[in-house]
Order: sequence, then C-alpha cells, then structure tokens
Amino acid sequence: MEESSAIVNVPRAITGIVAIASDDTFAHAYPDVRQMIADGLGDTDTRRGALEFFDPTGARLVPVFGPAWQLVDLRDSGAEPDADRVRQRLTAVVDHVAAYLRKHPDFVEAAGLTLDEAISHLPRPAEQDLAKVLALFPHRIDDGGTIRPFSRGSYFHNALHAAGWTH
Repeated sequence: MEESSAIVNVPRAITGIVAIASDDTFAHAYPDVRQMIADGLGDTDTRRGALEFFDPTGARLVPVFGPAWQLVDLRDSGAEPDADRVRQRLTAVVDHVAAYLRKHPDFVEAAGLTLDEAISHLPRPAEQDLAKVLALFPHRIDDGGTIRPFSRGSYFHNALHAAGWTH
C-alpha cells in the first residue's frame, strides 16, 4: 500500500486581527479571536453592521460561524496581503471620526482638547506603515508586534465609539 503524499493544510494560529466595518466607519485591532469575541464583536445583538477582518500584514481573514450564526473563529483566506488597501480603509475610518468631531465639538471639549488639537492627534494611516498605524488603533501593538489592550479611556478609542460603534 502506498503512503499518501498529500500535504495537509493546517490552519495557522492567527495572532493580530484588524476588524473594519464594511462601511469604513469603525476599526479595532485585537490580539486574537478569543479577545475579539470577548470584547463583543462576535455578538450579533450588539454589532451594528458587517465587519471585515485582516491580519496585521493586510491579509484577509474569513469568518467562521457557529450553529446560531455567531462568530466563533477566523481563518486565513489564502489571499495575498494588501497592506495598502487596509491602510486606505483605516484612513476612511479616521476621516469618519474627524467628521464626527467637527460636528460634535462638545465631545472634543469634554476631552480637554480644542478641535484643532483633537484632529491633529488622530492617526494618519496614509503616511505610516501598517504596523505603526495599527499601533494607534485600540488595542495597541507593542514593539514586538504583539497586540495588547489599549486604555478604554484613550481619546482616540472613545472617539471611535462616539462616532457610532459599540462593542
């Protein structure tokens, strides 16, 4: 009997997840699927719209759903990473937050900032490499490339949520 020479494709462990709203109004970085689901993004009762998922290189991740259509895991799509596309999407998210801040200066004042200061503190995804951009989105990425929890009290984190998303 011949032994099979077929290669078994074992899914890699996904470390570092970027969730971006399909309408580019929200983005969040997470260390892993477990933390993302614990944060509420897998809960269909609190999610406000469709999400797309990427790893920190810009590779698309495919959602895996459980029997009740709840998010239970993510898998590598096998597609080539597109860091520029993810950077463009994150730029659109930041633009959305900036527009919200301009319409709601009371939020900025409550943070102890002027509108100009608040806008200048927002990330600039088009001008930075993807790892540096993701380091500015909740959760943060440390120097070793590990995504770690970001303070829920941070100005940018709160601005993302004020602009329309919950988790």
